[in-house]
Amino acid sequence: MLENEMEESRSGTVKISDVSYEALRAFVNYLYTAEACLDEQMACDLLELAEKYQVKHLKAYCEKFLVSKLNWDNSVISYAFAHQHNAKLLLDTALSLITDNMDKLTKREEYMELVEKDPRLVVEIYEAYLSKQVNTAAHKDSSIKQKSS
Repeated sequence: MLENEMEESRSGTVKISDVSYEALRAFVNYLYTAEACLDEQMACDLLELAEKYQVKHLKAYCEKFLVSKLNWDNSVISYAFAHQHNAKLLLDTALSLITDNMDKLTKREEYMELVEKDPRLVVEIYEAYLSKQVNTAAHKDSSIKQKSS
């Protein structure tokens, strides 16, 4: 970037405008120290930066932190965020939490927003739920067969 005939090379300045100053500062600090002080917002911001700049260990660290903070109240938002940023651990954990509570899902405001903004994610949630139901039924069926043998 600084070696080509780009604006950054002429000015000696790299502008990063899609992130807060605090997140960028924490990101650079992590690159030098391998330490990060996280809250949920900072973990999201750093995960985005880690994905963008391919800092895999930071992305994994942030993802594990977000999984530790996962609950029913933030599961739908976390699922959408994880999907957007290829955070597989967070995605799978949030999806499991959602499918375990499908009876409450449609009452959530976040669910209605997801239906409007990204209906394919809603389809994925229902597909996972149906798959879980089929697997549960198959497991129960095999348990019954084993007991009768």
